[in-house]
Amino acid sequence: EAAPTHSGSADLDMDSYKIADTVVVTITDQDLNTDSELIDVYITDTTDDLVGDGDGDHIADITFDDTTWTGLFETGFTLVETGIDSGIFVGSFQVPETYNAGNIPATGTDIEVNYNDFRDGSGNTIEVGDGASIRANTGSVAFDRTVYPVPFAAEEYDVHATATGDTQLPAGPVQLHIQVTDADYDVSAAGQDTVTSDKIVVKVTRGSSTTANLITSTVDILETAPDSGVFEYDLTLASAITFTDGTTPAKVLQGDIITVTYTDPQDASGKVQTVTDSSSFDLRNGVLQSDKSVYLIGSDMILTLIEPDFDLDNDETESYTLDLIEWDSDAAELTMGTLGGSAASFDPEPSSFRETGDSTGIFQVVIEIPASLSGSTLDRGEKIDLE
Repeated sequence: EAAPTHSGSADLDMDSYKIADTVVVTITDQDLNTDSELIDVYITDTTDDLVGDGDGDHIADITFDDTTWTGLFETGFTLVETGIDSGIFVGSFQVPETYNAGNIPATGTDIEVNYNDFRDGSGNTIEVGDGASIRANTGSVAFDRTVYPVPFAAEEYDVHATATGDTQLPAGPVQLHIQVTDADYDVSAAGQDTVTSDKIVVKVTRGSSTTANLITSTVDILETAPDSGVFEYDLTLASAITFTDGTTPAKVLQGDIITVTYTDPQDASGKVQTVTDSSSFDLRNGVLQSDKSVYLIGSDMILTLIEPDFDLDNDETESYTLDLIEWDSDAAELTMGTLGGSAASFDPEPSSFRETGDSTGIFQVVIEIPASLSGSTLDRGEKIDLE
């Protein structure tokens, strides 16, 4: 009987890849199915990185820009038949950052799979293959907010005039969360990759005045997830800043602009590119609310402070002292926290104003209307002013 030969094909699973992507190679040729009772396997030779049959015959190879990849063996690349008589062979490897002894960057090159079909359907020897590009990606950078509260220094604000002791708020620096998105740095398939902070410049500007880079040391910025390609840097910005031209006052004010610039070493076109994002600093008016207008002695009051200026960290639920609020009635005039001396009388839950969630700027506490304050009994019908 006739023993026909078959024309083979070689395919890559995608038209373009980036560093650390998995490349799936499929070669289809019934002529490679040499044993219909076993799964046939073709391995990469350790000496020349060519895929062969073990008898010296060169079956396939992988090239970057028409140069044979001499690191293929190290990946463990093997062509394995999908079934005992399928004639379809599949193998895979991860795109490297560099290839060959010269450590040539893979980004920007063309990758090809080449299959030597020793006998096609006509009985001739022919080479077939498939190609794809190793692309770069244009990175981006972004702040976590478009508007930030103004940071304040320690001892800059009093909690309330009737408080006793240390009546000043501690420093309130603003937490900025900067995200760099660049898939080019997602170079490991499962591990957490990094970008160095020297690629980011953060400055505060006021008119024509600007600060130096607020990132003063080089650190590794961690990827948010093993394959996200998103890297987050947390910057703590205190009230005090220094303008390079000596502009005063040297602290962050309402209306100042903060800008972040990311230098992408290689964008989608293969060139160096800088991308930016900016946010402003602003002050908001606070609002104090109680849930009712009339209360019974011993009943609960839900006290709500709406104050975006206290939302200093977009990723944290924050708390502030009850001494921010002054209670004024016929019985007593005092702050409601520990500095007022009667915090236990209000039985607060929690013990301070607690933000209702990350970045809401809304703070709540539940207090009990006391029967007495500072030794004085609250009378029925007594008016309470909360400031």
